[in-house]
Amino acid sequence: MGRITIVGISISGMSGMKSERFTAGQLWIERNRRREGPPVVYTVLCGNSARPFTDPKAILKWVKWPKGTPTGDALREWLASFEQKAEAPAPELDMAKIKAEGFGPEAHDEKTIDPITGEEIPDEPINGTQVVI
Repeated sequence: MGRITIVGISISGMSGMKSERFTAGQLWIERNRRREGPPVVYTVLCGNSARPFTDPKAILKWVKWPKGTPTGDALREWLASFEQKAEAPAPELDMAKIKAEGFGPEAHDEKTIDPITGEEIPDEPINGTQVVI
C-alpha cells in the first residue's frame, strides 16, 4: 500500500474551517474560527514553543516583539485587521406595544377558522373530544 502525504495543508484547512496565517522568521501564527468553544483561536509558534491563544493582547505579551520593528508593526496591524467594529445598539422594546399587539397580527384575529372543515372555532375551551369524519 502506498503512503499518503499531505503537504502544506493545515488541519483547519482539511476540516473546512477558515484560517488566516501570519509568518515572519521563526514566528508563525494561525487564526481559526470555531463552531464550538471560543469563536477564535490563535495557534502561535515562536522559536521552539507553541501555545493556543484567544486574546490578541496575550499573543503580543507572549511573543514580546517590539513595536518599532517592521515585524512588530506588521503583527499588530494583522491582529488589528480582525477587530470587529462596534455594532449599532438594539432599539428599545416598547413593552406597552408588545402587550397590546402580541407577537403578530395573527394572534389577534377575531375568529379562528378550522383549516380542515372551514368552520369557525369558538374561543371557549372544548370539553371532551370531538371526532370529525
